[in-house]
Amino acid sequence: MIDRRYESGKSFVMYSKEELEAARRTDMVTFLESHEGFSFKSSGGWYIGIEHDSLKINPDRYTWHWYSRDLYGKGAIDWLCKVDGYDFKEAVSRLIGNTSIRASPEMRKAVISEQHYQKKTKKAEFKAPPPMQGKWRELFAYLNITRKLPADIINYCVSNKLIYLDVKKRAIFCGYDKFGSMKFAEAKITNTYNKYYPQNIEGSMKEYSFYIPAKPNAYGYDPTKLYVFEAPIDLLSHGALMQLSMKKQCAAVGMSEMYRSDCWLGINRVSLSGCSDIALKQRLSDDPRITQIVFCLDNDERGRQATEKLMSDYSANYTVKVSIPPYGKDWNDTLKFIVTSKNKKTNTEE
Repeated sequence: MIDRRYESGKSFVMYSKEELEAARRTDMVTFLESHEGFSFKSSGGWYIGIEHDSLKINPDRYTWHWYSRDLYGKGAIDWLCKVDGYDFKEAVSRLIGNTSIRASPEMRKAVISEQHYQKKTKKAEFKAPPPMQGKWRELFAYLNITRKLPADIINYCVSNKLIYLDVKKRAIFCGYDKFGSMKFAEAKITNTYNKYYPQNIEGSMKEYSFYIPAKPNAYGYDPTKLYVFEAPIDLLSHGALMQLSMKKQCAAVGMSEMYRSDCWLGINRVSLSGCSDIALKQRLSDDPRITQIVFCLDNDERGRQATEKLMSDYSANYTVKVSIPPYGKDWNDTLKFIVTSKNKKTNTEE
């Protein structure tokens, strides 16, 4: 690694070919065990994730596939870019010189133990990503055109500081404690050319992941119900589907004027930012009025297993139900299917 300076005096860093090659050839099993805390089992020469069984690493310990996320890559640079959302320079800088990431198998246990201890004793301070100034076209295009969320739901979330666009053009989904202080942020790349797994901003408290409480005076207001999702996009998609359902019911009986766009705000909704129940426990603790829980997790192996466990864990103290997305893997798949089908039908009739 060599420090250089432009003629202006501004410094920059150059990496040698050997350093770049070492970063590219990072052992993925070691990297994911130390960087993500994942563990693996060996089967037929392949390495299969124990926490995520759809994550597989080739026998070369270099090429990886995360089938449930439809992600593929070679080495740790690809992982940092495609999964964690870093750009190439940021990914390289995180790898080069970081001996814990490229630890030898003999050092692995000591490294993981030390990192675990550091995480427990010193938690990073949460800092919300700085917002983009000016127009947020990328945010609305992503949420409305790509994800098919209606404009009124997007506007509600933006005006209530639940979603914003940061300077890296990422959609930031915010979470607050009961006093209104922001404690959590989940970033989702709005770039539709590549698929990225959502990233929790460092220092975020998962207890306060994305949450929209039932709003008094909203149609169908019932603060005793809590609907639970894996991701913010699915939470909002479920709300949009509730709007579409009410529109259809009102039109069917010739009373379209009775439609209430705020019908989606009648119940509590929380995103777990995964399948852990950390956020669920917090919201139940904060609001003792909740007596009914509806689990709306993804319709895949991981989602079904998590739903089964959550149903078992909470059935003793709450009325629990399951709601499965009728089309695709999750609620956004269902929303996109219904909206696209409706648009096709309208175009055909025209």
